[in-house]
Amino acid sequence: MTYVATRSPISDPYARFQQAERMKREGMIENNRIYFNPWETTYEGNPQQILERREAVSLVPLLGALDDNVLPAVQEKFAATYRAAGGMYELTVFEGSKHEWVAKPGSQTDSAREMVKAFIARQLKA
Repeated sequence: MTYVATRSPISDPYARFQQAERMKREGMIENNRIYFNPWETTYEGNPQQILERREAVSLVPLLGALDDNVLPAVQEKFAATYRAAGGMYELTVFEGSKHEWVAKPGSQTDSAREMVKAFIARQLKA
């Protein structure tokens, strides 16, 4: 079975770019401009907009957790759109988590690791 388990999924690259601008993360801003060249591809390859355009896509089971690069409202919108398109999306918001938080020991990191293990085990049983 195919599935995706991810931290801070880039479900809406343009919204993530806007968040980088708000947070004044110059490296991330520049990386977006380099990667999405020409800039219009940020919309063309945007998973949120692909679903909104009702393009034919494979909707594998998806697990997502967030950090401060992707605002919860953006990811919650994507999760709702993904589910409306027929996909299964488990979303968990870990409040107050800064970028790359899962690399640091702590109760949230432990919880996230256990959540991912359980998700993968469910997918392997399916």
